[in-house]
Amino acid sequence: MTKLPDISMFNLPVDFLDLLLDAVCVVEPDGRLVFVSAASEQVFGYRPDEMVGHLIFDFVHPDDLAYTRGTAEHVMNAGSISQVENRYIRKDGAIAHIMWTARWLPGEKLRVGVARDITQRRRNEAAQVALYAISEASHTAKDLKSLHAELHGIVNTLDIPNYHDQVSQSDADKAHWQLIATQVSEAISRREMLDRLKYVAQYDPLTGLPNRELLSDRIRTSLSRARRQQTSFALLFIDLNGFKRVNDSLGHAAGDQLLQRVAHRLSQSVRESDTAARLGGDEFVILAERINERRSAQDVANKLHTAFRKPFLIDGAELLITPSIGVAVFPFDGEDEFTLLKHADNAMYVAKGLRQE
Repeated sequence: MTKLPDISMFNLPVDFLDLLLDAVCVVEPDGRLVFVSAASEQVFGYRPDEMVGHLIFDFVHPDDLAYTRGTAEHVMNAGSISQVENRYIRKDGAIAHIMWTARWLPGEKLRVGVARDITQRRRNEAAQVALYAISEASHTAKDLKSLHAELHGIVNTLDIPNYHDQVSQSDADKAHWQLIATQVSEAISRREMLDRLKYVAQYDPLTGLPNRELLSDRIRTSLSRARRQQTSFALLFIDLNGFKRVNDSLGHAAGDQLLQRVAHRLSQSVRESDTAARLGGDEFVILAERINERRSAQDVANKLHTAFRKPFLIDGAELLITPSIGVAVFPFDGEDEFTLLKHADNAMYVAKGLRQE
């Protein structure tokens, strides 16, 4: 094995080691530094004279200390290591990612290591991972609130100087933050657009109640659950008596206001687990979950009748509107969505006194 020059030779007027961009460190078995090249200031933030005489472990990131001690033992046992990474705390408090190549000199009982600063490389990689994670979150987050939480977590784990820390940021860091900010903005805009499209597709624009499509989806879910758990649920089909007269006498604007007030009253009259939906016109449906018997479904209908006893105030006029309600209970009145709705619709017409053929 070729021996390295004696440490005293490093005091030559022109030290070739000081020309290297990577820092060269010579360490005793216990970790005490006996020589550090000039590049240490660029890599670690400390001048050589500020490091020599100290234990190299004093500069290691606390989370990497045990690993670094183990690596030092490995060098002395195996003779060398190549491209091993750990983190150091620079003089300014910033974290430096270091890649090491080291050899053990048994004759001199010294470890000689070459330290390369790969901090920017790791930041570049972290930024790329973050950009991918942001894009993925914009597609998979279930709603805007969960997306905000995911984005917050992604940005907080970035190992890049804080966005407002202009001193510690390189030009590459600033470019990363700009790109990340753009990606976050696009992710939020995309989620907001998807949420708007989803809302338009599933909710009635006039009343804000679930529309026929969303009601159908919830009925199918209730059917699946009721079959699996051997429980019941009810559909209540509601039609407003005299609604046409309101439109004809007070105008369509008043009719729309009435539908909005009816929707609000229906929503306030059912349980949170139930669904009040508008099919169209003056037709509404209540999906009442976990109904144990037909009498319980009729209790829901009676509660709705009671809710309509109070007049609706429309443009200064009090309108007393009554509902006709038809009830269908799974599985007694049908075992699929179409049959149940048809039965409730027919029962509503019976209640109205206009039996449908």
